[in-house]
Amino acid sequence: MEKSDELYRTVFENTGTATIISEGDTTISLANMQFQRLSGYSNDELQSKKSWTEFVAKDDLEKMLHYHNLRRIDPASTPNNYEIRFVTRQGDIRNIYITVDLVHGTQKSVLSFMDITELKKAESEIRHLNEDLEKRVRQRTVQLESSNKELEAFSYSVSHDLRTPLISIEGFSRKLSEKYGKNLDEKAQMYLSTILKSTKQMNQLINDLLTLSRLKRKDFEVEDMDMGMIAQEVFEELKMINSGRKFNFLINNAPHGTGDPSMIREVFLNLLSNAVKFTKHQDIANIEVGGEAGKEENMFFVRDNGAGFDMEQAERIFEAFQRLHSNSEYEGTGIGLAIVQRIIFRHGGRVWAEGKVGEGATFYFTLPIKAIHG
Repeated sequence: MEKSDELYRTVFENTGTATIISEGDTTISLANMQFQRLSGYSNDELQSKKSWTEFVAKDDLEKMLHYHNLRRIDPASTPNNYEIRFVTRQGDIRNIYITVDLVHGTQKSVLSFMDITELKKAESEIRHLNEDLEKRVRQRTVQLESSNKELEAFSYSVSHDLRTPLISIEGFSRKLSEKYGKNLDEKAQMYLSTILKSTKQMNQLINDLLTLSRLKRKDFEVEDMDMGMIAQEVFEELKMINSGRKFNFLINNAPHGTGDPSMIREVFLNLLSNAVKFTKHQDIANIEVGGEAGKEENMFFVRDNGAGFDMEQAERIFEAFQRLHSNSEYEGTGIGLAIVQRIIFRHGGRVWAEGKVGEGATFYFTLPIKAIHG
C-alpha cells in the first residue's frame, strides 16, 4: 500500500501539467509542484486558501461553477474541458485550459491546468497578421482595379487617338507612291517604302496591345476542342500568306483540349506565326504540332527548326516587348508570346519554351482537364 501511494505521488508530482485534487466543495486537498509554480503559492498556502475557484477570473467563474455542479449530477451531459482566465498571486492573468475528471465513488475531482497563454498570443498575432494581410489585399485590389481602368482608358486612346493619324499617314503615303512614285528618285522611293513599312508595324503593335488589354475582359467560353484541327486551320491561313515558301507541317498526336476556342486559336496563331517567321532562312521549314494527354492536364507543343534562342533568355521571351532578335532580322512587336502566356494562365495552364541557337525552338503549354472558367 505504501509503495502504491508512493507511486501515485511520484506520478502526480512529475506530470507535466499543473494539477490539483479537490473535494466536492472545490477545496484544494493537494497540489503538485507545477500548480504551485503557476499560482505562486506553496502547497501549505494553497490548502489554507481552500478553493481553486479563487484563481478563476470573475467573468469566467459563474459559467465554470455551473458546469462543475452539473457534472456532479450528470457527468455524461456536461463538458469536462473549459477555457478560463487564471489570476496568479502576482496578479498576472494567464489563459488556462482546464480538464476536470471526477474520481468515481468519491467527492473528489482531479483538475489539470494547461497554460495556453503563449498559444493564445500566437493565435492573436496570426489573426492580426491575417487581418493586416486582408487589408493589404483589399488595398492592392483597389489599386489593381484602378490600374485596369487606366489601362482600359489607354486602350481606348490607342484605338481611336493613335490609329486615326496612323491611317492618314499610311493612306497619303500610299497615294503619294502610286501617283508620284515614278517621278521620285530611288532614295525618295526608299523613304516612302520605309514609311509604309513603319506604319504597318505600328498598326500591328496597336492591334497586339489591344488584344493583350482585352483578354482579361473577354467572355470565357468552355468547349471541347480538336486542337489538331485548330492548328491545321491556322497554318493553312499562314501558308497562303507565305505562298512562296516550302513547309513540312506535321500534326503528331495532339490530344483534345478544354477551353475557349477563340483564345486557343489566338495561341496557335502567335506560336505558328513565330514558327513561320523564324524559319524563313531554312530551305524547308519543319514545323510540328503535337502533345500528350495527362491525368490532370494535357500538354501541347509547337516545334520548329528555325533560329532558336539561348536558354538563358527563356524566362524573358514571354514578357511584353522583350525581343531576342533585332527588327531588321525578324519583324515583330514583342507582344505575341505575352498574349500566349496570358491566355494560357487564364485557362489555368502553364507555358514554357526550350531552344538552342540555330537549331530551332519548342514552345509548350498545358490546359487543365477541368477547365477554369476564366
